[in-house]
Amino acid sequence: MGIEQDADLRGTFGRALREHRLQARLTQEELAAKAGLGIRTLSDLERGVASPRPATAELLCTALGLGRPAAEGFHALARASWRAARG
Repeated sequence: MGIEQDADLRGTFGRALREHRLQARLTQEELAAKAGLGIRTLSDLERGVASPRPATAELLCTALGLGRPAAEGFHALARASWRAARG
């Protein structure tokens, strides 16, 4: 995968994360605290600057209270972004 495609996958995950956060009516600070993450980490993920580690995606999924269909889609995006970032 090329650099642009990697960035697209990170951006897609970031947009999905932000949308789920807004639907849960959480601020970045609130979600970061619920998930046990730093605010900078959450911000980087939402902006598509970073790719989520599998464990981070699981923490976010739990903190967001995602049901099965949404969680499966969220994890699929996270895995694709993580794999792209790892080459």
